Amino acid sequence: MTASANMYIESKSGFGLIKPSQGIYEESATQKAEIGFRLLVGDRVFRYSYAGGVALAAGKLVKSAQLPAEVNKSVAAAASIGAKSVTVTTAAAQLYLAEGYMVVNDVTGEGICYKIKSSAANATTATSTDITLYDPLSVALTTSSQVELYGSPYYDLDLSAAVTDHISGIPPIAVTANYYFWLQTWGPCAALVGATTAAGDMLVPHTTDGSVAPGSVFTSNIIGYALTAGTATEYNGIWLRVAP
Repeated sequence: MTASANMYIESKSGFGLIKPSQGIYEESATQKAEIGFRLLVGDRVFRYSYAGGVALAAGKLVKSAQLPAEVNKSVAAAASIGAKSVTVTTAAAQLYLAEGYMVVNDVTGEGICYKIKSSAANATTATSTDITLYDPLSVALTTSSQVELYGSPYYDLDLSAAVTDHISGIPPIAVTANYYFWLQTWGPCAALVGATTAAGDMLVPHTTDGSVAPGSVFTSNIIGYALTAGTATEYNGIWLRVAP
């Protein structure tokens, strides 16, 4: 049988209990689950994640430095229908794109998104990356095709610093730099408030690093809603709505 991203481990969620070897309030220097693995705990959802080179704080919004990794990059060699390997001309070798995505954004094959299984430096040139996909190409790519490369939204996480950041979630604990942990992406949690909120307010990222604000203050990506009235600089309950 041909393997598919639909058969990947995430699709097995809900079929019996899978007890993780790392609790949701624990961090680990060693990896104990696949990056992005989904864990359902009651009405909360967590994804197994990796902190970047800086420590993360509990209750503060985080983003991935891998979104995007490369944009408008040419395919270095033609790849036929059914191929799972694609070499892309990149500014430098992208070694950490596993569980990310390749979007064909222009010319032949455009409009299709593929999940990345792994990435590695090309043996011939330092300015290209070999991409291995979970699923085979459904449309052949030519050297005129252009792609965008995205790492996992749960890898190389850092504190959110801009209202336009693509938010990955909120750590339920303080996380040491370069450690693995469970990132909350859905359900009730604590969050740093950057501007006064009222119960029921739709929430977006604030200019204060890692904090939330009402949608009336900034127009950006909605990440949840307030469970109670919130005061700036305090942590209040919100219902996080990033990835169910």
